[in-house]
Amino acid sequence: MRAARTAQNLSVGEVARQLRLSVAQIEALEANAFERLPGPVFVRGFMRNYARLLHLDPDVLLRALAPPPTEEESRRVPAVARGKPMPATKTVRWPRYAVLLVMLLAALAAYELYLSGPVPVEKEKPPSVVAVPAPIAPPATEAPAPIRAESVAAGGAQSDAEVTPEAPVTPPSPVAAAERGSSASSSREGELHLTFEADSWVEVRDRNGKTIFSRLNLQGTDQRVRGTPPLVVVVGNPRGVRLTYNDRLIDLNPHIKRDVARLTLE
Repeated sequence: MRAARTAQNLSVGEVARQLRLSVAQIEALEANAFERLPGPVFVRGFMRNYARLLHLDPDVLLRALAPPPTEEESRRVPAVARGKPMPATKTVRWPRYAVLLVMLLAALAAYELYLSGPVPVEKEKPPSVVAVPAPIAPPATEAPAPIRAESVAAGGAQSDAEVTPEAPVTPPSPVAAAERGSSASSSREGELHLTFEADSWVEVRDRNGKTIFSRLNLQGTDQRVRGTPPLVVVVGNPRGVRLTYNDRLIDLNPHIKRDVARLTLE
């Protein structure tokens, strides 16, 4: 059998791999060292499969062996060993589980890295502006016509006397009124009144960009803030805050984005 294997340019390792045997078992077959093999039944099965692999007549080789095993010995051999050699070593499955464990750990590490990574910050948009319309001046009225009154002279004769009323006061033009209203509004202070129905962080900056109020406010408290408008207001958790500006209720809902309200009050 060794000579036939060498003639076919097969190594002991290639034969062992194809027959699912160990190299030591192939070498024992070729050296007739059958005492190193499991038993007569296995030896005959190994020999038959080896002969078929080398394209030899297995009956010729089996006749050279010892007599076939008795019926009692055959019954002791599991049916799975008949016609198919038993693998020399048990298949080791732990590498497969080790690979699965490494993949699971890598997935967990990637998940933790994603959660602990920096959250992308969206570029802040300029706060919306709540415009308060300027007062409209009343239209100018025409001066009243001179009033003619009759007076009684000392001798009883009536004479017509023309009475000229005082010059009417001309109301300011709408443009001048708007300019005065704008200068007055820029010089006077506005007042914010915040009532907190839930915990909320609030920041207020005046017309010069100076922060005049910034703190965390607890539920059930209220704050009053005065400053020169326009006032830039940032309110966290705005759905739990009631805001009035100069005694006028301000609706925060149109200015909420991502649970933060940003607005400018003039």
